[in-house]
Amino acid sequence: MEKETIFRKQSIQPGDTALLPCNNFLIGVKREKEGWFLRVFEENTASDTVQAEEISSGEYFQSGKSNSLVISPALPSKPLVFKGNKMMIAPHQRMTFFIKIPLVLQVYFSKVQAENLLKEIPSTRLSDTWFGEPDSGVPAYSIGNEYFLSFSDMKVSEFEAICPISIFNDWNQTLEVQRLIIKTDNLPLYKNNSQLVTGVVKLEYKGQDSISSVAYGTAKQFHGENPETVAKPRTNDLKGLLKANFHFIRNIYRFE
Repeated sequence: MEKETIFRKQSIQPGDTALLPCNNFLIGVKREKEGWFLRVFEENTASDTVQAEEISSGEYFQSGKSNSLVISPALPSKPLVFKGNKMMIAPHQRMTFFIKIPLVLQVYFSKVQAENLLKEIPSTRLSDTWFGEPDSGVPAYSIGNEYFLSFSDMKVSEFEAICPISIFNDWNQTLEVQRLIIKTDNLPLYKNNSQLVTGVVKLEYKGQDSISSVAYGTAKQFHGENPETVAKPRTNDLKGLLKANFHFIRNIYRFE
């Protein structure tokens, strides 16, 4: 029997509680007459050791009379920094690879709409980092350096999305991908069968003295014929597309 997904709508009556497993921690939910208690329990907490009254020590959200709770997947709120793992792209060649992005759980009451959002809970705690120069960079999360060359061979959990990345090296030298920023604010999230897949990140590198270009799209081989949109981009502001997408560590240490 297939395991029931956490990403669904469920009804919890006043006075009732629920424990929702996510990775290696638990989300405790208690329905009150017109609101909800939510508590995230520490990692590796066994469900049979949690008492119902413990949930009431969590955060309380006043939401009205709806007894429906919806948990929906989303991408992280800050950009992600991928650290290249000896990745070289020859001049005028394209490389397509895939990374896993840990999802965020968005908890809504009644239905999925912005004003009904109670809380966002990351399924995995990511490390904070900085992308770019010390005086002009942006805060971000570190996604590590793991990548895959085959989409079909990837195995992801319920709490991960696949992100396809395509880089075209439009330069006359070999590109070593040292640090790459993935602006999740601009990425939609799609469902292809049982897998969650972000939009394709399409990058064109034009050399260290030029701003690289970036675009987002879909591809049938990754999203299917009629992709189902699970989450829209967090922002429609595309000004960030004009900012640098690659950063080279050695620039931090240069002296002029």
